[in-house]
Amino acid sequence: MTAPSLAVTRLGVRVATATTERILLEDITFAVARGECVGVVGASGAGKSSLASALIRLLPRSAYFTAGSAVRLGDEELLALDERAMRRRRGRRLAMVFQEPLLALDPAMTVGEQLAETLVVHGLASAPEAFERAIAMIERVGIGGARRSADRYPHEFSGGMRQRLVIAAALLPGPELVIADEPTTALDPTIQAQVLDLLDSLRAASGTALLLISHDLDVVAERCDRVLVMDDGRIVESGPAATIANSPTSEAGGRLAMARRRLTSLPREVPTPAPEPLLTVENLTVLYRDRRRAGRGAGVTAVDSVSFTIAPREAVGLVGESGCGKTSIAHAILRLIPSGGAIRFGTEALHTLEGEALRRQRQRIQLIPQDAGASLTPHLTAGELVMEGFEVHGIAEGAEARRRALLLFEEMNLPAHAFASRPGSLSAGERQRVAIARALSTSPELLVCDEPVASVDAPTRERLLGLLDRLRRDRKLSLLFISHDLGSVQRITSRVLVMYLGRVVESGPTGQVIDTPRMPYTQALLSAVPTGDPARRRTRIVLAGEPPSPASPPSGCAFHTRCPHPARDSACTTQVPPLRHLGPGHNAACLKV
Repeated sequence: MTAPSLAVTRLGVRVATATTERILLEDITFAVARGECVGVVGASGAGKSSLASALIRLLPRSAYFTAGSAVRLGDEELLALDERAMRRRRGRRLAMVFQEPLLALDPAMTVGEQLAETLVVHGLASAPEAFERAIAMIERVGIGGARRSADRYPHEFSGGMRQRLVIAAALLPGPELVIADEPTTALDPTIQAQVLDLLDSLRAASGTALLLISHDLDVVAERCDRVLVMDDGRIVESGPAATIANSPTSEAGGRLAMARRRLTSLPREVPTPAPEPLLTVENLTVLYRDRRRAGRGAGVTAVDSVSFTIAPREAVGLVGESGCGKTSIAHAILRLIPSGGAIRFGTEALHTLEGEALRRQRQRIQLIPQDAGASLTPHLTAGELVMEGFEVHGIAEGAEARRRALLLFEEMNLPAHAFASRPGSLSAGERQRVAIARALSTSPELLVCDEPVASVDAPTRERLLGLLDRLRRDRKLSLLFISHDLGSVQRITSRVLVMYLGRVVESGPTGQVIDTPRMPYTQALLSAVPTGDPARRRTRIVLAGEPPSPASPPSGCAFHTRCPHPARDSACTTQVPPLRHLGPGHNAACLKV
């Protein structure tokens, strides 16, 4: 191994409380060479994010480094620097890709200003040059219409797009070390592969070292040279990526590998004929108007004439690239945003309801949001947040609300201390489970799950998927399961809808769509799913060009600008393909199938 870019020796971190001390990290020792990619895996709460925060020295005020701790970046000891000197290293020499992009991005600044600011603050470019370099990086991470996107604010992007913007901000100054804390958690397979390819190219071109923190063992096994397994704040195993993925020796590594294998080998449910639907969506359209260009009819069609149904006790998957309209559909169903078309829940026409009538129906439909950290009120404890669901809807109050909330915490397998903890002191996986418990507090009939297991490790993901599936069966609960994780979609849904640029381009029984995809986009999406085998990447269907901007979609088939189909011709550029019936329940929008 070449001289290390990062060398960590006997790193320990403790947090002092009023009565005791809690160990966050203990005796952490490892190195990352220049140009090397080292993965860090472990269950939720194992200490992965604490390690990232310690390396970049962004720990809580009550935390301190234990005697003998050392973190060297090149020839410089980072723990010996004062805060002003450390601030100059952050962003310039070492960069951090934070796990929850909505919390990492400044809501009051456009994304172009935020990306350019790093270059200006570190004296790497003038303001005009920095802005142009920011636009170029936005294009590199796969966001269409980069110049227009640079003038937008974080809340105007999907969760996956925000994740790419955080990655762009970290890569822009060309740091020596990038610490990526779950950098592809919110990304679909094609964009995940594109971003990881970008990180690989950066390592190859500039020798940047990468510390890749992830709960996804398949991603780590495909992309990393070595892997560290963490458990309870310690490194319990380390070795080559293939060895850790296929034959781990530690108990923690074994749990991750076993859950990964179980998740991909579970039998699929065979769809049964649907009774009267619980949810009916007809010609749903969502248009986001650009207020800065008011008067000229400007806007972005995020959802374009989407129709589907969900039966009682049925789980329907919704997949597609970030920005394709999945979350907009979720928000439209809950009437959180204006929309066109019709939405019926049982006998109720949701699209016509207002005020108290709408509030009563929302008790029957609950959302598990994509960014758990941003959706939980930071000054309330996790227990208070879940109790609030019972109290707001008049289900239970006081001691009874607390009892029911505690039962949900137990069902979510949350630790005892979580009930009295605020969201900021919980791990991302724990926050996600609190969000699920909060959604279940009203005993809904339909759960709209927007990436509900994106932030959790494989064993926790398996437990949560099993829980959702059991709830669906036992409580006659229906699910709209939005995810970029096709393994989870395969595990829990009986039907799946594939979206591209606001439209459904393929739909059908989950097994048929995953095993025999017909739409070229679906084929590319499935080919990009990581398997843990580095050789698998050579068989990926690489899509040409960047995803089109929803503000100016292509004519004809929206996918024609990137389509790899050998029979693609001029008809694809002029005709909008309808969903064509290909078999029992299986439909695809392609002129060539």
